[in-house]
Amino acid sequence: MYNNLEHSDIIAALKTGYPANHKEPKPPFCPICGRECETVYRMGRYGEIVGCDNCIVECDAWDAPECAAEDE
Repeated sequence: MYNNLEHSDIIAALKTGYPANHKEPKPPFCPICGRECETVYRMGRYGEIVGCDNCIVECDAWDAPECAAEDE
């Protein structure tokens, strides 16, 4: 008689989303602060990474004194 058992990879994939004996990938990390992150920011189009969504704080340029234009 035919045995209708599923392959172990299929059973594991249905339970976890990954095949059997599969190691879940490690989450990405920021090379600047070392924490897990979702987004990294680069200097320029192809420049080096300057931080991530954990270690860079977005602020309005109008509120930053460093960005104020000097009067002539």
